[in-house]
Amino acid sequence: MMKPISYLIALFAVVFSISAYAGNAAKAPRQDGGSSSSIEVTDDGGVATIRGSEGIALMKEDKLQLTKRTVYLNGRSYGTVPEVCEIKYVVTKTARTLYVDGKPRSPAAK
Repeated sequence: MMKPISYLIALFAVVFSISAYAGNAAKAPRQDGGSSSSIEVTDDGGVATIRGSEGIALMKEDKLQLTKRTVYLNGRSYGTVPEVCEIKYVVTKTARTLYVDGKPRSPAAK
C-alpha cells in the first residue's frame, strides 16, 4: 500500500527545515567570541593558554588576562595583540615567558 503523498510532503518539509537550521547555526558566530583558556601544570612548571579574543587564566600566583586586545600578566601590560590570537604563558623552574602567536613578548614600555 502506498503512503499518502501528504505524509511524504510533511516529512520532506521537516527534514529540509532541520538541515537549513543546522546550516545557519553552523555559520553563526559563537556568542562567547570563540575564546577558551586552559592550564597544564607539571612538576617542573606549567603552561597557561588563552585562545581567542578574551580570557583569564590563573596559574599558581600569576594571573594572565586578555581583554580589549591587550594582554596583561599580573596587572602589567604586555601590549596590544591581534583581534584573535593565542597567548601562552610558560613557567619552568628557571624562566617565565609570555608568547603571543608563538613569539616571545616583553612587557610594554611605560
